[in-house]
Amino acid sequence: MTSKHAWKIELIPWDYSSPEQVQRMYDQRVACGWRADEVPSWVESAKKGGRTFYWALFSDSLPDREKLIKQHIEAYPKESTPLRDTATQVRLVPRQPTMVEFTPIGHVAVDVHTPEEDTRLGLPPTGTVWVHGLYISRALHGGGYGAGTMSKIEKLVTQSPMNANLVALDTISKELQTEPGKRDLLYGDGGLPAPVVASEDWYGRLGYEVFRREDNVFVTIAKRGFRIPVSIVYLKKSVA
Repeated sequence: MTSKHAWKIELIPWDYSSPEQVQRMYDQRVACGWRADEVPSWVESAKKGGRTFYWALFSDSLPDREKLIKQHIEAYPKESTPLRDTATQVRLVPRQPTMVEFTPIGHVAVDVHTPEEDTRLGLPPTGTVWVHGLYISRALHGGGYGAGTMSKIEKLVTQSPMNANLVALDTISKELQTEPGKRDLLYGDGGLPAPVVASEDWYGRLGYEVFRREDNVFVTIAKRGFRIPVSIVYLKKSVA
């Protein structure tokens, strides 16, 4: 089912060959707090037709659009310069860029994993598209823009060349975001703000269901040098 927020958001492919867009991706991952160091590897993946990012931007029909963009830029002044739609291909499929200027307020990625990876997790060997790295400006949380972005990307992946029947994703288990001891180590005190809703529960509200959990997948360094093992939850949603 399409989100009631889908009309608020449009998607434009990330141009991994543009230094300005690569820098903006890095800046947004720093703001996100996760995996900024992986941006160079995403460039290499995109060159091979792999993981593909899309910028999330406000629809032209959104009321107070300019006011909201200003709100985002005031929080993240490095992002004050608009980008241009210059991507000439998506997953090695040629496209004609519009050259329109835009200000991205976030991003999201899609990828297709190997049949072996999917079957190991109990998914069909074909027809599954993975969503990764959803980020929406923290200055704009609560407006439905994340839900709108997910709705738009779910529709996009059902089309050629991806032709998805199922969307899958992974996120940190909600215990890390809800148990007071772990939550206090990961968030606040000048670091990232704690989420209002645990990511696992937020995706559940969008119709995703948990199908697998894996404990201690990696270790993150929290405040005061504490090492916290991170458990992952896998979720899926039919888009056929």
